[in-house]
Amino acid sequence: MPHRVVDFFRSPNDSIHSIKQTVQRHAIPATRGGSRERQRPSRTSSYGSSHDGVVEDDAVAPSIKLPESKSKEHHRLSFPILPLVGHKSQKDLAQNVSASLDWRIESGTAVMYGSPEESTGALVSGQLQLCVKDETFEAESLDAKLEIRVTQKKPFSTHCQDCTTQKTELKSWSFLSEPTVLKRRTHEFPFSVLLEGHLPATTDNHLLSIQYVFTAEAQPRDGGPSLKLHRTIDVRRSLPSPNMPHHSVRIFPPTDITADVHYDPVIHPNATSRFTLRLGGIGKHNANSRSVEYWKLKRLSWKLEEDISTVAPACQKHTPKAASGGNASETGNETKKGITRSDTRVIAHADLHSGWKADYCSAEGTIEAEVDYQTGGFPSRTASCDVRGHDGTQVSHRLVVEMVVSQEYAPLAHMRHVTPTGVARILRMNFAVVITDRPGMGVSWDNEAPPIYQDVPPSPPPYALDTIQDGTVEDLCLSSASSTHSSDSSDLGESHSTRPDLDVSVATRT
Repeated sequence: MPHRVVDFFRSPNDSIHSIKQTVQRHAIPATRGGSRERQRPSRTSSYGSSHDGVVEDDAVAPSIKLPESKSKEHHRLSFPILPLVGHKSQKDLAQNVSASLDWRIESGTAVMYGSPEESTGALVSGQLQLCVKDETFEAESLDAKLEIRVTQKKPFSTHCQDCTTQKTELKSWSFLSEPTVLKRRTHEFPFSVLLEGHLPATTDNHLLSIQYVFTAEAQPRDGGPSLKLHRTIDVRRSLPSPNMPHHSVRIFPPTDITADVHYDPVIHPNATSRFTLRLGGIGKHNANSRSVEYWKLKRLSWKLEEDISTVAPACQKHTPKAASGGNASETGNETKKGITRSDTRVIAHADLHSGWKADYCSAEGTIEAEVDYQTGGFPSRTASCDVRGHDGTQVSHRLVVEMVVSQEYAPLAHMRHVTPTGVARILRMNFAVVITDRPGMGVSWDNEAPPIYQDVPPSPPPYALDTIQDGTVEDLCLSSASSTHSSDSSDLGESHSTRPDLDVSVATRT
């Protein structure tokens, strides 16, 4: 059989169409006249399907020269589809026609307010919903868990799954620990978890990604496909913005130039911020030559830089034996070895050649400018919020301001006659800024919670026991009752004696 296949592919003058005609001519039985009917095969017929890929010896003889086909049509060899026994798609394995899993989050957006040292965390609560579609559904177990997954995009070992993804379980729930029969309806199982304030926020950059993954699984009793639920929780961090902008003063020796900068230390992603700049000491008067030397601002540029640093830990299999094989990062009481990955990229920048006010004729000379900058300068480079974790992960930002100044000379009488001295300098400043999410209308969960019993102030003082035993309360009640009785009797029986007094008093006054 192998030599036939070789001969089939080596014949340069034969075509698929001529071979099919020859095979069908030999396969049809002879007619009464002893001649064979030559029938043109249908274009839809398949050579491989009719003969199962086997060519008889008398079908293609070496002495017979097959005619060359005039048609230049290309035909494909179709092979029968082999049935795969027991094969099911991934979609069929993941679905169960008897029931389904879903969830409903009752709490708001998970936002941690304040720094990792001061934040009390975020509260997440919701309902896990098991919808039964049949009359009854018997579940063996129903479990759920919440874990934080850190995916290293440049792991310690490239093709190792354990080095790429690190999972840390935060909390687990066991809703059904024994076989339970559930009727047709939507069964709800409440869950809640407090995310501690030191945990990092959700982030995704070119070095790593941090996600909070909620997974649930229900195992049927009859051994059918299990019900699985996979959801992610977006956890954010919001730092309070100061009421006043930060003020920074910089001096650039050996010149006398000083820079006063007011900027916002806390900014938000995809937002516009502003910083004000004032340069002083740029001019110097020469009384003898009645001239002035000053530094002229040629270009003002700003850029936002993002610094990302993380430690790609090694799994147990790829952990180097020697301590010098990699850097060690401490996570709680556990020490892990890995490689430090760091990168710096520019997420926004701009160059300005005008737009500021300059005064070169005054005693010292000043330059004032107000610059607006945006965090979303490049659509492909989305700014990540600041992150600081205990495992060595850190994302920080800084605002870099560069100024190009050149020294010029001009007489006081003719300030337009400018003569450059050929001296130029680059003045550079960088300021640490924090990119954080907006707080919105929410506050920390501990400020929204009602006070507990221990926080309630003391109630009013109770009555002492000795006061009740002495009969003070009873005497007070008897005296009030007697006074009420006397007042009623005086109004009824002594009305004639009280009215003359009133008349006398009135007469006396008149």
